[in-house]
Amino acid sequence: MDRKDFTSHISGALNQSLEEVFDHILKMGGMVEKQIDCAIEALQKSDKTLANEVLNLDKDVNKQEVEVDTLCARIVARQQPTALDLRLVLSAIRMAVDLERMGDEAVKIAKFVLKMVERDLSCNQLPGLSHLIEISLRSSKMLRAVLDDFARLNIEDAAKTIQEEEVLDEVYKNALQALEQDVMTVESEQKVCVLELIFALRAAERMSDHARNIAESIIYLVTGHDVRDMKEEEIFAFLKEFEAE
Repeated sequence: MDRKDFTSHISGALNQSLEEVFDHILKMGGMVEKQIDCAIEALQKSDKTLANEVLNLDKDVNKQEVEVDTLCARIVARQQPTALDLRLVLSAIRMAVDLERMGDEAVKIAKFVLKMVERDLSCNQLPGLSHLIEISLRSSKMLRAVLDDFARLNIEDAAKTIQEEEVLDEVYKNALQALEQDVMTVESEQKVCVLELIFALRAAERMSDHARNIAESIIYLVTGHDVRDMKEEEIFAFLKEFEAE
């Protein structure tokens, strides 16, 4: 399957609308990717300006989600989409929700940086920061991968995204265990900061969850099969069988 399958209708208006769905999702994804990257750099540099940039970008991301919803609603109401087209519409709405929530999680990380700056503390002074940066970087990489998969309507790498999310779950658990030990040894002023770091870690881990959700939406778009309730090994078996057909 490729994007030409969605632009071969007799109606030029429908072809254009479906092409716009792809463009809007990819544009929104690029905005969220920039949010995450700015949040990571803000963490590394304790940079207030970059943290605020994440917050400012969030307004544009939210507007883009509304545009996706509006476009999809117009397609359904006015242009008599086929079953395949409806899969694209539904997948796009799901993906827009996950992208918007990824942006929200990046905002939480940026706000953590701002709180640290307000306390005149460097993020690098906190134990566990390396885990937060690692999870954030890997979540950003997952986002780039699924956006590329969506642009190419490719599900060959979907299993890698799902596996990565499972790995990051373990990284997150290990980070929490390490922080639980560290919080007992840091100075009282830093205890509150460590607790806030835990919330930021959760935000980073949630970004990987949403990237996985997007991968599952792409699988649905390409195959017509909803895999959201399937276990990891069941998804892998399904993908292997589908590719063998």
